[in-house]
Parts: sequence; C-alpha cells; structure tokens
Amino acid sequence: MTSTTDPALPAGDLAQALFTGNPATDPVPVLTYPAGAGRVARREALRPVYEEIVARIGAPTLLGGAVAGPRVRWCTRERILQLSGDHSQAVLTAYDADEFERAEWKTFDTTHPGDRGEPHAFDALPYLWQLDRKGPGFATSWTYNGTIVVSGWEHAAKGLELMLASWVEHYPVQSPGDWIGFKLWTARDWGRSMTVSYSPNDEGHELAVAIDDRGAERTEERQARMRERGWRVQDEHQWWRTTLPETDEDAPRVLAELAIAECRARKATCVDELRALDISAGDHGDLWLTGLGLPTQPSRGEHW
Repeated sequence: MTSTTDPALPAGDLAQALFTGNPATDPVPVLTYPAGAGRVARREALRPVYEEIVARIGAPTLLGGAVAGPRVRWCTRERILQLSGDHSQAVLTAYDADEFERAEWKTFDTTHPGDRGEPHAFDALPYLWQLDRKGPGFATSWTYNGTIVVSGWEHAAKGLELMLASWVEHYPVQSPGDWIGFKLWTARDWGRSMTVSYSPNDEGHELAVAIDDRGAERTEERQARMRERGWRVQDEHQWWRTTLPETDEDAPRVLAELAIAECRARKATCVDELRALDISAGDHGDLWLTGLGLPTQPSRGEHW
C-alpha cells in the first residue's frame, strides 16, 4: 500500500482525506507518545485527537481495542478507516473493505492462543474486545464475535490482564462515563457470582473484582484465608472486593491473577469449567470479549 496523504495534516483533516480518498494506504501517524508513557497517559494524549476525528467525520461504526492500541472503525461498503496503533504511536489507515474483511478472517482463523508452555498469541488478534452500538456506516459482512479460549491457567490470567489493561487505555476515550464488565462463574461453585468491572469514580476510574461469599463459614480463619488470596474488604452482604485505581500500572495483572486464583481455590480444575456472562458495556450495545481467553456466554440472564 502507498500513502499520498500529508501526515502533517490535523487529525480531523487527515481522517477526512483518508476516508474519502484512496481506500488503501500505509498507516499515517496522528500521535506519537512520549517514551515511557503509561496507559493512562497515552489515553489522555489520544483523547483530543480522537475527539477531533469524530467531530470531523462522525461517530465510529465499531469501537474496540487490541493488546497494544485502539481498534476504532469507520466503515462504508467500500472502505474502512481504522484508528489503531501501539505503545509508541496512534495511526490512521484506510482499507478496501473486502480486502480488510478477508485478511481479518484469515488472522482469526489461524490464530491459536497457545498451549501450556507456549507463548500466548493475544497480541496477534485484530481486537481483544469490540463494541457495536449501531453506529453510522456499514460493518463488514463478517466479523469474529467468538472467543479464543485458552488451555491453561497462566494464559487465562494473561488474557484477563490484557483485557483489563485495554479497557483502561481505550474504553474511557471511546465511551466516556460508562462502566464495562462481566460476571465469572465456575462449575465447581455453582451459581456463585464473581464480578469483574471497570467503572468511573470520583477520581477517574477503578478496576474491581468482587465475589459473593455468602454461605461460607464466618470465622477469623476464613477471613485470614481470603485476605491471603488477595481480597481486601468484605461488606455487610458478605461480598469480598478488591479495588485498584486505574493509575496503578500493576492493577490489571493483580486483579486478573486474583480472579483466576479464586476460581482455582473454589475447585475449578480447568479453564473450560469457567463461564463469563452478563458481558456488558454500560448496558448499551453488543460487547464481544474476543481475546478474554475464557469461555463466554453472551446471552444475558441465561444459566449454563
């Protein structure tokens, strides 16, 4: 692909030129992040650029994020403009819609999450999460809205960690003021909900994991065991909760490891015994957690 667009143009002008011009270009940078910038700093640097693009060409067709950058798409039947990038820069790229669709299908079809002892492949996925709020334009006729399910606990924790990190970096820009999350169940502790969430608070946003511990013994020994696992607070309804600020760079890893360790402590023997359900982004639109790494049940309110 070649680019005939001036990368020095303002982001809105560049987006307009790409979206209405050549439908096949090299990525054109719209933002370079400072060296060593964390995910919140990158997010806030991208926010005005994103808002400028939306003000110029309208709301996206599909929202989303990958391991290293956003995956926001403006779509017509002929072309796709995608805002993407990595931890060093954000870029805009225009694609022929049919070619883009075929290439993405091939990537999903050939990506394996990795067996035990192998490196994970979450970074090869076109997106970890995608949110369809019926925005303007036409989504491609084929999208992958399943979930890559891992085979081992280490990859399960890594998939959840990367998902939480992507939410922190990309979701507040694309969906300001909304929460996002899901429930996590394990077959060996039937019907007991664990919730995984990312939501706004008075100081920004927070990541949280909580579990219903009703019915368990209420002893000092039980309290000590739960705290040793990483749980911090138990409320009056006997729910345990651990909440960490989004500015904590270790928060996605700590909470992902806590959630998976709790499932194992409740006798889960393999990832296939888990289910993520009630998956939602502010109760608005269809949210797909493609790169979660855990089995999902997207239908709200159904039991498995």
